[in-house]
Amino acid sequence: MDKLSLAFEFRHACKRFDESKKINHADFETILEAGRLSPSSFGLEPWHFVVVDNADIKAELRAACYDQEQVTSCSHFVILLYRKANNFTLQSPYLRQAVARTVPDQNDETAIDIASQDFLNYITHGLGEGLSTNHWSEMQGYIPAANMMTTAAYHGIDSCALGGFQYPKVLSILEKHIPSFSSEVFGVGLCLAFGYRIDEQPPHIRWSLQDVTTYLS
Repeated sequence: MDKLSLAFEFRHACKRFDESKKINHADFETILEAGRLSPSSFGLEPWHFVVVDNADIKAELRAACYDQEQVTSCSHFVILLYRKANNFTLQSPYLRQAVARTVPDQNDETAIDIASQDFLNYITHGLGEGLSTNHWSEMQGYIPAANMMTTAAYHGIDSCALGGFQYPKVLSILEKHIPSFSSEVFGVGLCLAFGYRIDEQPPHIRWSLQDVTTYLS
């Protein structure tokens, strides 16, 4: 198999990491870069990565993540935030700054208005039934999450995605340790643990390609 296919075979939901092994800074920056370079709807990148490598803070987070061991045994714990709906109004600084990057003249307020309104029209009329701006934004975060875990596996680093956490408790920990953090601006979409496995990898259980694929030719 090629190296990328080997990375997909290597990756699994690592439940227990070797606490004596730490990811070096350069390798972890490569993982974060995979997240930063990920694609997003309208190119708006509505995410932010909070990296936790402090043992005491990880212990607080473990209590908020239903006491899952990987939270404290991992080398680096990433809280993947998504931007809430109030970041996406016609006059919101974040939307206007993000859109300005895509127009020929970044000082052209009319062009920024038009491009911003195109996105807002999509949010109003183009989302699936029952979905909101917050849903759209949170779903975008799964793209960098997948890319970060695959990149980690490519470099022989294990990972585990955690969707099981007590949302209010994680928010309170962020508010406690990051003075600039605002739960009005950001929500918590997903958590990722990175490190090096201590147990043998279990076999992958997956549907066959035929089971999950339909061709319309």
